[in-house]
Amino acid sequence: MSSRPQVRERRGFVNAAHGQVHYRIAGSGPPVVLLHDAPRSSTAYRDLLRWLGEEFTVVAPDLPGYGNSTPLPASPQSGSTAPPPAIADFARAVDAALEALGIGQCVLYGFHGSSKIALELAAQGSDRLSGVILEGLSLPLSPPEADFIGRYMRPLELSDDGSHLAREWTRVRDQHRFYPWFAKSSRSRIAADIPEEKQLHRAVIDLFSSGRHYSSAYAAAMRHHAIPLIGRIRTRTVIACRADDPLFRYLDALPENRPAHVTVERLPAENEAWREKLRDLFRDLSQRSATRRTELPDPLRIGSASTEVRGYVDLPHGQIMVRRRGNGSRRPVLLLHETPGCSAQLQPLLQALSGDRVAIACDLPGLGDSDPLPNPDVAAYRDALLGMLDVLQLASIDVIAEFTAAPLALELARAAPERVNRLVLDGVFVFSASERRQLWKSYCPPLRPSWDGAHLHALWHRLRDQELNWPWFDGSASAIRKRDPELGAERLQTILVDIMKRPEHYGDACLAAFEYPLKDVIGEVRQPVLLPQVADDIRYQWTRKVARRLANAQLQPRSAVLAERAKAWSAFLDGGEASA
Repeated sequence: MSSRPQVRERRGFVNAAHGQVHYRIAGSGPPVVLLHDAPRSSTAYRDLLRWLGEEFTVVAPDLPGYGNSTPLPASPQSGSTAPPPAIADFARAVDAALEALGIGQCVLYGFHGSSKIALELAAQGSDRLSGVILEGLSLPLSPPEADFIGRYMRPLELSDDGSHLAREWTRVRDQHRFYPWFAKSSRSRIAADIPEEKQLHRAVIDLFSSGRHYSSAYAAAMRHHAIPLIGRIRTRTVIACRADDPLFRYLDALPENRPAHVTVERLPAENEAWREKLRDLFRDLSQRSATRRTELPDPLRIGSASTEVRGYVDLPHGQIMVRRRGNGSRRPVLLLHETPGCSAQLQPLLQALSGDRVAIACDLPGLGDSDPLPNPDVAAYRDALLGMLDVLQLASIDVIAEFTAAPLALELARAAPERVNRLVLDGVFVFSASERRQLWKSYCPPLRPSWDGAHLHALWHRLRDQELNWPWFDGSASAIRKRDPELGAERLQTILVDIMKRPEHYGDACLAAFEYPLKDVIGEVRQPVLLPQVADDIRYQWTRKVARRLANAQLQPRSAVLAERAKAWSAFLDGGEASA
């Protein structure tokens, strides 16, 4: 029996006029482009990407403001006085992203709200489109009232106490039970199964990834009146809907005098039959000779002195997501975030250090948007980071590492002294055997999606307690960190979202760091090392002990002001004495 070929999904970013667009791509053959519904992201199409990728080159971009894509300038709460973006604005952004990706003729697929974006492009008669599929096109006689849109698009407001987590988890569950979700009655009940916990988890993570911008394309689709555009469609178009979709009834609302090249398909409700029918439609609409540019753009090669650029580095185990900022002439610096955590928490420091040098940060493998390692020990993280530096053509760097990432920085310096010049270790540790056993048991407990969303609240309090106590699970008075904690909802939410993207692997890097034999190898590190210290913070209790074991160490009081820390650390990296 022959098996189907393995289709690998890759991710990337492409630069657009409004910012960066994140996308997923898989397979080979005629290009097809999948537009997700709001407030989801391209993650909703991961299974379809691999399945269709057996026959097509499948591209799924994150719409502006969703997933990892930059929002449009006039998105809600962006501070702009311009009107909120319309469907036409999203259509232009999608077309520009496809142009940047080098996609020629393609089949464009839109689902629910995004079907109106695809409809807009079909009505323009773009030469880029060989065909369009509009699944679940909403066709009310007139757009809903502003009051309805306002209630449906209730603002996503973060709470310092984490209460928004339960509120939004409940909203997502109710969106699968009622339409509209806020009308709890038998008349509004949707006759469909509630998704399982993992599916709900992914939907909530997508909602949180878009944050305050979640309603941007969502509300634009509600305001958009589609019926007048049906008669203006200039591209071969199939308007379709599944039999179990609440929008199925709108197929009967289509104008009878629509163009001959606009046809209707009533799709089966059963998943396998639906997929097969969808593939048949792609086959029928695609141009068999259509191709795309084989080399995808790499934003990391360009860099920017004034703005952050994101991209991916391809390695044997998978991809690492990298943030890059600055183009200065001083030696580049690599920032390693605390684990569990993400590179987003380093953005203020990345900006502060990038004035006269290239500064980069990455999501460590198994966290955020970076693929996990198959055997996650410190040596494997070291090799992945060295491979990343090779791809980025960074032959000589400095390293700044936060606490649990310090063993990774030390191992880099020990194993590749010709690559690593100087280090700043913002927190470092030396554990006894009994301490290590306790940390292994309690520091990174399993994070499994639960039906009521309680796993999100558990992680929220873990992140708060990490700011308040060391170790975070020790509630005794002796474990109190005597410092001003960073407990703002925006910061905690950013870290929570990136950790929850890979709940099965969120503890990999941290537990590997706890196992690192630091006492046995630290004497091999000969490079200058700066060790910031906080006298009353229990998490800096090992700083002086580590300094005595290093060949060339400096101690420095750690300023509570970011700008002062960045200035002192930059001076040290440039070869001077660090002074706060």
